[in-house]
Amino acid sequence: MGIFGEIKQVYLDSRKAQDIAWNVYVARPLAAILVAVLRRTPLTPNQVTILGALVFLGVAAALVMRLDTVGLLIAAAILELAYIFDCADGQLARIKKMTSEIGAYFDFLIDEVKALILVGACAVRLWLQTEDDMWLIVGIAGCAIVSIATSLTNFVRRPEYSGVEIKPGQSAKQPEMPKSLVGKLLWIVKRTASFLVHYPSWFVFVALADLHPQIDGTKWFLYLFLGVYIVYIARTGLGVVLKLGRASFYKD
Repeated sequence: MGIFGEIKQVYLDSRKAQDIAWNVYVARPLAAILVAVLRRTPLTPNQVTILGALVFLGVAAALVMRLDTVGLLIAAAILELAYIFDCADGQLARIKKMTSEIGAYFDFLIDEVKALILVGACAVRLWLQTEDDMWLIVGIAGCAIVSIATSLTNFVRRPEYSGVEIKPGQSAKQPEMPKSLVGKLLWIVKRTASFLVHYPSWFVFVALADLHPQIDGTKWFLYLFLGVYIVYIARTGLGVVLKLGRASFYKD
């Protein structure tokens, strides 16, 4: 088997049964190249997760040290490289038979830390570009929004609340489109929101859009990314309040 055949086999053996389109057609095939190398080393999946987090720090550095479009494109390239490591850790775990629940939770933790770093770095970048202190407030508020959404997600996934055990990664499983018109519209909205939350799937496109003189890719990233988080907090938070606030809850 040649090198390309080995990479193809690694991809087929390590991919998830259900995954998002960006992973299936872009990230995981590239990660398979890295896994084909790492499988011969003593590196563990958790160590690869940490390496990916260290690479991601380069995203923040590029965003705040170079304030032009080239800086944003460099940040996007480093972000995608870090995401290849993020995909590779799980694929390596499946290849080496080293999967674990704690590893999946650790991966989720690092993902949320990276989201905080990205939001904060984008806000600082805009502050450095404009000297408008409003962007520092946006950065603080944005990090708070991401933190609240993460805590809310962890809460509603608790079996004590949801009634079922929800494993990390189950959110990647997308339901089929309903037949009713209202159901279809809601399905489209949810799929769009899921896409926007998964910023590695589209951050490179806002960076490319920044090449247009009338488009600020950093601002659009914050608008779209934080906008989805705000809607999620409002919707999920209201559900928690309604469920826990009713008197009958204590009788269940």
